[in-house]
Amino acid sequence: MRNKLLVLGLVMLFAIGAGVSADNFPSKPIRMIVPWSAGGGSDVLCRTFQPALEKALGQRILIENIPAGATVVGTMELLKSKADGYTLLFSNEAWITRYYAKSYTEKVWEKMTPIANVTSEPLACIEVRVDSPIKTWDDLVKAARANPGKLTCGNAGVGSPLDIAFDAILKSVGVEIQYVPFAGGGASKTAMLGGHVDFRVCQPTEAIPSVKGGLSRVIAVCNDKRLSTLPDAPTFKELGMNVDDQYKIIRGIWAPANVPADIVQKLSSMVETATKDATFIAAAEKMSYEVDYRNSAQVRAFVLNFDKQFGPLLEKIMSGK
Repeated sequence: MRNKLLVLGLVMLFAIGAGVSADNFPSKPIRMIVPWSAGGGSDVLCRTFQPALEKALGQRILIENIPAGATVVGTMELLKSKADGYTLLFSNEAWITRYYAKSYTEKVWEKMTPIANVTSEPLACIEVRVDSPIKTWDDLVKAARANPGKLTCGNAGVGSPLDIAFDAILKSVGVEIQYVPFAGGGASKTAMLGGHVDFRVCQPTEAIPSVKGGLSRVIAVCNDKRLSTLPDAPTFKELGMNVDDQYKIIRGIWAPANVPADIVQKLSSMVETATKDATFIAAAEKMSYEVDYRNSAQVRAFVLNFDKQFGPLLEKIMSGK
């Protein structure tokens, strides 16, 4: 009888120890999956944020790049991980575009737990060669109206959120252009600088080096306020466009489904603390990222609204209709 009670006590002890509790969380290093290649925007930002978050957590963060399958492989690795807060994913809302491009068969973001957002950035900016006759947004609109469907715009592939946002802006002013897709932002920049396209749509971070080098200029930024790194570039809001919060890329941390609410809350609070780190803020701003903490509920709302606003247009583009 005594042995049975001892065994029962040990079983209960292990059961309690195996439970997930926020009291002593985290008690070991956290695995952070980045579903993008090393050196990409999300990867660089994650590694820049890593020291501040490690300080807030009191634990090491082990970053693992799993870029295969256009974010699919890394995201699936997260979804099959234990829902204990020790496996997380650092990414943006690219799953929405990938879903409509048929990389995913389901809306995976509905099966994930948002922890918190770290930064946001404008979805797009318009870059032209420094010697282009297009000096301003008004110049571009006038040229496009004078030559309907002939002005060429380089982009980084069909169906990018950048293009979706820009296309919505063009439609609002009754302008039609010709998109020329390239295999990535680097290729579209080369084509723009070489005079093979009239202008390109890209993320501000991609344009900054050539602007600083005197090779190009940004004539408009898809944002509600000017960027410190591109102070001469007016925003679409200044230009009278209805650009709201959805015209942004958000980058932050996600977990598998069913992570206990107290763990989510604790992680979110630690992310908030880390986003207040002065060294991180300075580094993020230098890269044209706006530190933009949002809690779990706010991230969920943003992603659902983004899908609602741009999903139908993405579906139309991807289907070729």
